[in-house]
Amino acid sequence: MRDRRWLGIALLASFVGAFSFWGSGARQAEAWRFVPEDATFEYPGIESVGYLTLDDPQGIGRVVTTRAEKAVLIGQAEDVYLNVGTRQGVQVGDMLLVFSVDRPRELRGHRVVTIEGKLVVTEVGETECAARVSESYRPISIGSRVIPFTKEYRDRLPSRFPMKPAPKSMAGRILWSYEGLVSLGEGDLVFLDKGSADGVEVGQCYQIVRVPMEEAEVSSSLSRKGVPAKDHLATAISEAVVLRVEKTTSTALLVRQGAIGYPGRSEEKMQAKSQLPVHAGDRFRAGCGWEAQAAAMAKERKAAPPKATPAPGEGAEAEAFRKAAESFENVDVRFAYDSYTLSAEAQKILQEKARFLKSYPQVQVLIEGHCDERGTESYNLALGDRRAFICRHYLIGLGIAPERMKTVSFGEERPLDPGHNEDAWSKNRRAHFVIQAR
Repeated sequence: MRDRRWLGIALLASFVGAFSFWGSGARQAEAWRFVPEDATFEYPGIESVGYLTLDDPQGIGRVVTTRAEKAVLIGQAEDVYLNVGTRQGVQVGDMLLVFSVDRPRELRGHRVVTIEGKLVVTEVGETECAARVSESYRPISIGSRVIPFTKEYRDRLPSRFPMKPAPKSMAGRILWSYEGLVSLGEGDLVFLDKGSADGVEVGQCYQIVRVPMEEAEVSSSLSRKGVPAKDHLATAISEAVVLRVEKTTSTALLVRQGAIGYPGRSEEKMQAKSQLPVHAGDRFRAGCGWEAQAAAMAKERKAAPPKATPAPGEGAEAEAFRKAAESFENVDVRFAYDSYTLSAEAQKILQEKARFLKSYPQVQVLIEGHCDERGTESYNLALGDRRAFICRHYLIGLGIAPERMKTVSFGEERPLDPGHNEDAWSKNRRAHFVIQAR
């Protein structure tokens, strides 16, 4: 009996630990940020955002088994085996996106596509391959599907995008929540019943409203039956920013009312109405508070004199730029072996580079990804690409325009130190920055 009791406690602890681990991926929703300087919205976890569709996406293959022979709760750094290989064009170093497809009864034909994580291919056969889980957003299971995580796919889901006004006539309902939750709040993802065919675009902001009298008509004989929704009184309870758009549906992030706005312009009255939970079935409409503030800001900017763009110039100013540029190019971002994760030190270096790029907005850069000599040539080219990409991605999150930065991978081709020891290898695992235009 005692053994059973301790076995039960151990199992419970393992499940709690597992879900707290994956919860960190789901909580990326809380990391969003509105940048008032250029009216852009940042969502670092954009790659983990799923969608609602009438289709049944198959992918190029599925997760068949794991090295640890687990069927569920597969997480970061674990090894999995897939039923795809060179015949499907898969190569060592390729990145794959893992997803699952569910079909809740309540959605009448719609399917929820849940993004579970990313894999890096480590070994390849003709019809099968081995891969390691490089990022885990939610638990991966046997049978989960995979698609190539290509540059084209990444470019379709920018983590930073401009805010846009919503069409004045746009209105609809929340169909479902990404996590299948009943009561929703800030940071949760919801599916809207309008998509690109209706004029919905990424970056639009909508007001979430509840219509109490409309809901009362279902269960009460006291209300006026058959009154059009537009004639009922509506209560604003939240706002939502569109992150991803399909043809007939879209995925949006719930934010607290008044949270998106400019300093000193948020309305306290709006913030006071943000305590009610959001439910599936609640309505959305144009009228996000940010739009009125943005219009007022536009009028003020139009009336204000234009600001001069700083340039290197001559004399002391040119010398200051030369020194800053030299420091910018001479400090590399270093990586651990077989990794493209940014350490705390790497993040500090990138923050310094962001300050330089903000001080000189005319500068454009090339980010080079490099590796040490260990590993195959194709694997190191792919790893170098990931290292350059993660630096660019981090700088975009700090406010640097994507079009100012290009990336390239040299793999192991251009070592900084030609030695064959750990000291040399640590210098060669880097991202190097080159100023291309000033």
